[in-house]
Amino acid sequence: MAKKFVPRQRKRKVLDRQRAQARVETHDENDEVTVADTNVLEIAQDQKNEANQKRAQLREELRPDGVKVSGKKAKRLEKYIDTKLRKDENRELLAKLAANKIDTSLFSSFKTIGQTRETKKGAISRAFREQNAGLPSDKSTLELLYERRELADGPLPTREQSDSSDDEQDAEKGRKKSSAKESQPPPVAVPAVGSGLKRPLQTDDSGRPVLAKRQKRGGVKSRAVATIHETFTPAESESEDEWGGLSSEDENSEEDSDTSGSESHDEDDSRDDSDEESSEDGECTGEGSASEDELDEAERQERRKQRSSAFKTWAHQARNEALGYEPVQSGPSILEIPKPANFTPRPLEQDPLPVELLPTKNIARKAFSVLVTRDPEIQEVRFRLPVVAEEQKIMEAIHDNDVVVICGATGSGKTTQVPQFLFEAGYGSPNSPTPGMIGVTQPRRVAAVSMSKRVGQEMGDHSHVVAYQIRFEGTVDPNTAMKFMTDGVLLREAAQDIALRKYSAIIIDEAHERSVNTDILIAMLSRVVKLRAEMAKEDPKVQPLKLIIMSATLRIEDLTQNPALFPNPPRVLEIDGREHAVTIHFARKTHHDYVEDAFKKICRGHKKLPPGGFLVFLTGQAEINQLSKRLKVTFGGMNSGSGPKVRISASEAPVEVEDIDFGEVDDRTVDDMDDDEISITEDEDEQDKEFEIEDEESGTGPLRMHILPLFSLLPTKEQMKVFDPPPDGSRLVILATNVAETSLTIPGIKYVFDCGRSKERRYDPTNGVQSFEIGWISKASAKQRAGRAGRTGPGHCWRLYSSAVFERDFPEFSQPELLRMPIEGVVLQLKAMNLQHVINFPFPTPPERQSLIKAEKLLTYLSAISPSGQVTPIGSTMSIFPLSPRFARILLVGHLHDCLPYTIALVAGLSAGDIFVLETQAIPAAVAEPEEGRYRTNEEVIAEDRRAKIRQAFNAVHKNFCFLDDRSDAIKLLQVVGEYAHDPTEEWCESHFVRYKVLKEIKQLQSQIADLLRTNIPAFANLKVPEKLDPPTPKQVQALKQMVAAGFIDQVAIRADKSPTPPEMYRKPRRAIDVPYIPLYPLEADGPKSDDPADRLVYIHPASPLAHLSIDECPDYVVYSYLQRAGNVLSGEGVKKPKTRMHALTDLTAGQVASLAKGTPLISYGKPIKEVQGASDDGKTREVWVIPYLRAEGGAGGLGWPLPARKVKQRKAAGKGWVVE
Repeated sequence: MAKKFVPRQRKRKVLDRQRAQARVETHDENDEVTVADTNVLEIAQDQKNEANQKRAQLREELRPDGVKVSGKKAKRLEKYIDTKLRKDENRELLAKLAANKIDTSLFSSFKTIGQTRETKKGAISRAFREQNAGLPSDKSTLELLYERRELADGPLPTREQSDSSDDEQDAEKGRKKSSAKESQPPPVAVPAVGSGLKRPLQTDDSGRPVLAKRQKRGGVKSRAVATIHETFTPAESESEDEWGGLSSEDENSEEDSDTSGSESHDEDDSRDDSDEESSEDGECTGEGSASEDELDEAERQERRKQRSSAFKTWAHQARNEALGYEPVQSGPSILEIPKPANFTPRPLEQDPLPVELLPTKNIARKAFSVLVTRDPEIQEVRFRLPVVAEEQKIMEAIHDNDVVVICGATGSGKTTQVPQFLFEAGYGSPNSPTPGMIGVTQPRRVAAVSMSKRVGQEMGDHSHVVAYQIRFEGTVDPNTAMKFMTDGVLLREAAQDIALRKYSAIIIDEAHERSVNTDILIAMLSRVVKLRAEMAKEDPKVQPLKLIIMSATLRIEDLTQNPALFPNPPRVLEIDGREHAVTIHFARKTHHDYVEDAFKKICRGHKKLPPGGFLVFLTGQAEINQLSKRLKVTFGGMNSGSGPKVRISASEAPVEVEDIDFGEVDDRTVDDMDDDEISITEDEDEQDKEFEIEDEESGTGPLRMHILPLFSLLPTKEQMKVFDPPPDGSRLVILATNVAETSLTIPGIKYVFDCGRSKERRYDPTNGVQSFEIGWISKASAKQRAGRAGRTGPGHCWRLYSSAVFERDFPEFSQPELLRMPIEGVVLQLKAMNLQHVINFPFPTPPERQSLIKAEKLLTYLSAISPSGQVTPIGSTMSIFPLSPRFARILLVGHLHDCLPYTIALVAGLSAGDIFVLETQAIPAAVAEPEEGRYRTNEEVIAEDRRAKIRQAFNAVHKNFCFLDDRSDAIKLLQVVGEYAHDPTEEWCESHFVRYKVLKEIKQLQSQIADLLRTNIPAFANLKVPEKLDPPTPKQVQALKQMVAAGFIDQVAIRADKSPTPPEMYRKPRRAIDVPYIPLYPLEADGPKSDDPADRLVYIHPASPLAHLSIDECPDYVVYSYLQRAGNVLSGEGVKKPKTRMHALTDLTAGQVASLAKGTPLISYGKPIKEVQGASDDGKTREVWVIPYLRAEGGAGGLGWPLPARKVKQRKAAGKGWVVE
C-alpha cells in the first residue's frame, strides 16, 4: 500500500513551534531539565501591582461620576490609559539613560573598519584625542605631536629672522634634491601642448600630459605620489641655487592647491603654517593660541590664505624665472579672433515680459475711456474683489485677442466686473471706436435679471445704460449699452442677423452649465468672430467682435484642444482666489433619506450657529414644499415648541410623478459607512460638535426662521423676494433647486446645506424615452454650491454626504445637455443657415451620429428638409418660430377650417411647461396615523375633512376641463388656455389648480407667434387674434386633433390586442392605465435584445383623460408627445419594474393615421386588391384599392401594421412600375 502523501511544511514559524513541542514531549519522557530562554521578559509581581494601581487611579480621574459610558467610549478610555502609561514608562527610561553619560571622544568611526594601515593624519588625530583625554603619551606619540627645531647659537631670532631661517632650511633641502638631477642629460626643447596655460604642463615619459587626480572630499588621501622626471640645465641649476629652491612638499602642496581648491595641503605645509602662526602669536605670551581656538573655522581659513598669499606669489615668480617661463596675462585679449567688417554683436538676452506687458499688436487702436462715478462704499467693495486687481491683464488680453477664456474662482467678481471693465474701456459708448452693445448671456432668467440690477447699482451715474432681456420681458431701450439676457435670446437674434452687428463684445457667462443654447452659441460665435474680422478688413465702419467666455469651473480642453472650434487656441486667463474662504464639512455617513437628514441638520444648525442665512439645495419643488412646511411648524414663531410635529420621511412624503426611489445612483449601499454601531448619546455629541465654529459664539442666532422657496416655476416676483432682508429676529432660510447654483449673490447667506443631488431630464436617443432621475451632481457643481456661502463673507458648507461618496460617485463635470436632449430643433436651425452637413458644425462636444440621423429623419417626416438633406421652404418658415419643429409644423397647417387662433393657443400651451398642479402637491399631506388606543383630535378631523374637500374640488375641475373632448390631452389644454383668457388672475389659477406663471408665459407666447405670422407670412399680414376665444365647434375640435397628430405622426402607438401579432398577456387589465400599447418604433428597454415582451409595451399616463375610460373604450391608436419611465428604481427580485408611460396628445382612428402618414416614408402600400373601372384613360394612370401598411423606417417595426383599404391613384413610372401619386 502506498504511503499517504503528507505535504511539506514550509513556514518557518510553524516548524519552530513543532520543534518546541517535540522538545517538551522529550522532556516529559526523559525527565530532563530544558534550558530556559534568557530573552524572556520577566515582570515581577510588584511591578504588575504598581501598574494596575496607576491604571485604576487614571480611570477614576478620567471617568466622570454618575455618567453612563457607552461600550465604544469605554474601549477608547482604556486605550488612552494604556497609551499614557506606556509614555510615562518611556519617559522614565529616557531619564535614566540620560543620567549615564559616556565620553565618546575616543570612539573610532566605523569607516575605519577594514583598514590595515593607519595614515599619518589618522595617527596625529588619534594622538591628539588621547592627549586631550589625559592618557599617558609614549615616545612615538610625542614624535607625532612635536618636532624638534634646530636653532643657531646666539640670541633668539625675531619674527623676520625666523621666517628667513625657515626659508633657508627649505632651500637647502631643495638644493640637495636638485643636485641629484644635474647628472641627467638636458631635455630637448619641444613646444608642448598647453604651453599657453597659466603654468607649464607636466608630461610623462611618453610625452603625454600628467593630470592631477582630484581627491574626493572626506576621503583618505593616498600617500602614493606620481614621480615627475625633470631635467635642468646648469644655468637653471645655478639660478635655482640663487633663490634657494623649494622642497618637494611645497611643490606638491602648490600643485594641489592650483589644481583643485578642495584639496588640502600636505602635513609638512600644515606644520609650517602652524609654526608660522605660533611665531606670529608668540608676542601675546600664549594668549594667541587661546584666541585662535575661539575663532571659527571660516575665519581661520581666511587668515591662513592671507598669510600664504604673499609667499605663494613670490614662490611662483621665482619658479617661473628658474624655468624660463613667462606667464600670459589673463584678460579679454587671450584669443584674438578676427572680426568681420559687418559684424554686429548680439543683444543681451533678457527674461521675456509677461504677455499683458508686451506692446499691443493693434497699433492703430486709440485710447478711449469712460469715467464712471460710483458710491464710495461700492467702490471699496469692488477693490476687495480679486478680479479688479487683474483688470489691466484682462483688458490687454481682450484688446489683443478676439477670443478670451476667463476661468475665475467662485466669488472672484468676474460676472459683475468684467462687463464694467469693457464699458469703461469704451465698449458700448456711441462716440467710441466700439459703439456696439455689450451682450452678457446667462443660462437662467433669474440670474440675468438679478445681475442686471446688481451691475446697474454699481454703475453709479451710468446705471441707465444697463438692461436685461428675457423671454417676454425686458427693459431694453435705445440708450442701452450693457444688455443681460438668456442665451436663447441671443440665439434668436443670431438667426435674424448672423453677424450680430449691434454688438461689439459678447460675454458668455457660466459656460460650464453646458446647456444646448450655450454650446450652440459658443460654436456659432466662433464663426461670427471670424466673419466680423473679415468684414472689418473690407469695411472700416465694422469693428471686430470680442468674445469672452467665463466660468468658474470649465473643461478648458473642450475649447483649447478643439481645432474644429478654434483653429488657434484662445487666450486663457485664470483668476485665482475667491473673496472669502468657505469651510467644507462632510457628513460621517450618507443617508438615503436626505430630506430628513437636511431637516435635522437645519434644526441643529439654527440652534447652534451664529447669525447668518441658510441656503439649502434640494432636487425639486415637492421636496421644497415638504421641508418648508416642517420648518414652519417647528420654527415659525417664538413659541414653536408647542406646535404639532409631523414626522414624515422623504420616502413617505408626497412626491411628483417623476420622483421615484433611487436606482442607478442609489446610495443605500453607502448608508452605513462604519461597521460598528454608535450609541445615540455619542452620535448626538458628534452632531453638536459639528456646528461649533472657532472664534464665534454659538447659540447667538435668531429664534425664528424666514423661509423662502426658490425654483424655476416660481414667478419672478416671488423669486426676487430672496434678495430682500429678513424680518427682525428671523434667520433667512432659502430652499432652492440648482437654480441658485450659479451667478446668484444672495445677501446674508453664510451657511450652505448641500444634498449633493439634482433632478434632471434624461433622454434615450435610441428609443426616445425620457425620464426624470435624481442623481449625483458633479464635483464642479458641488464646488459652485459651496461657493454660494462665500459671496458676502466667510462661510461654511455642510454636505449631506461623506467624502468617500464624493470621491467615488461624483463625476468631475456634468454631461452636456446636448447629449441628453432631442436635437431636431438644433439641426433645423443649422439647416436654415444653409449648413448642409450638420456633423461638420464645430460643437464643443459633438453629439452622437445616431442622434443626428434620427433628427434628420424627423425633419423629413415634417417636410422641413428634402430627402437629399436640403432645407425646404416649409422648413425655412418653421425655423422662424421659437418653437419645436413639431409645433411649428402644426402651426403651418392650422389655418384650415378657421382654426388658426385655436392653433396658436394650442401650440403655445404645448410648448410651455406643465401647467397643471400635481395632485400630490395640490392636496395637503396626511399626518401620521394615530397610535392604537389614542383618539383623533379635532385638528386631525378638520384636516382630514379639508383634504377630502380639496380632492373633490380637484376632480371636479379636471372633469370640467374635459368638456370639449374627453379623449384628448391637447384639447383639454386648449380649454384651460381659453378659460384663463376670460379671467387671467392668480386667484382663478389657484382655484383651478393650474400654474399662473406658466399660463402668463403662454399668453405672451401667443402674442409673439401672432406677430411672427403677420411679419413673415404674407397671407397672414392682416391676422387678428382675439384675446378671448369662443369655444370651438365639434368640427374644429376634430380638425385640431388631426393637426396635432400631423406633428407627431411618427410617435403613434397601437393597442396591443389590435396589433397583427399581439403579445401574450398574463392577466387581463382592470383599468385603462393597465391597457398595453405597442409604439411604432419598438423600445429597447433592457439592452439591444430583450427577451421579455413586456419591456416593449407602453401604457397610458394616469394624468391623461384617457385614464378615466373603461377598458373597452380605450382607443385603438394613440398619438403621444413623449414617453416617460420612472427613474431611480431599485432592481432585483421582488421589485416591480417601472412601466413606460405615454404623455398622450389625442386618439386617432386607423383611417386618420393612413391619411396623416401619406407622403412620408412611414407608410407603404400593398398590391392592388381591386381596380376602379373606367378610371384609366391613357393606360399610364389608374385608381385602385390597396392595403396601406404603417411601419418604422429602416425595417425596425417589422412588417408594419395593416390599415383599412384605401382608394389611391397610381401612375406608371419607367423602371419602377406603378407608383402612388
